[in-house]
Amino acid sequence: MAVSLEGPLSSTTAPKVTTSAVAAAAAAAAMVQIRSAHIDSKGSGHKLEWDAYWANGGREYDQRGPSVALQELLELVEAAGGASALAGKLSFAVENFFTFKPLLRFTIAYEYGLFSAIAPSQRQQWADAYARMIVPQGSLIVVLFPLIHRVQSPPYQVTMAECEQYLKRYFVLLRVDPNCRCIEGQEGNELVSVWKRL
Repeated sequence: MAVSLEGPLSSTTAPKVTTSAVAAAAAAAAMVQIRSAHIDSKGSGHKLEWDAYWANGGREYDQRGPSVALQELLELVEAAGGASALAGKLSFAVENFFTFKPLLRFTIAYEYGLFSAIAPSQRQQWADAYARMIVPQGSLIVVLFPLIHRVQSPPYQVTMAECEQYLKRYFVLLRVDPNCRCIEGQEGNELVSVWKRL
């Protein structure tokens, strides 16, 4: 999910965006399943693996609501008085992630699941796309999942070191929270990181 903020962002002129308003928007975006972002990795069998997953019901990763890690982060932003930075026009786009070229670059982007859903060979393209879409000094929020090894993939197990390997060329790491709030049963299997675009 990428959030585009347009117009002045001063706390005196911009309306306050509450955590619940942003969470509602995030919930709407969360309803787009992994398959809408599916990319065929050129005959690697990756497409067949996802096709088999969806053919067998494919509901294991549907949270039926916004990410609780995102909700926690937004609550921290609001508590710190930073909700005005989220004020403005929110827009959402469902596009081919690797080829999408927005008219305006995004101020904030929220990543949850694509890094682990795509073939590992596509991770540099993933970082390149975020770098292309986010304005200088903009933010990228990444929720990494799954951190624990899975017998069957995709999604593929991911690590903070892998994420940093691809993003460090374009972004500075500001925060890592390995103890983020997560859905029941996923404790220790997610972490949140916040990055600033160079």
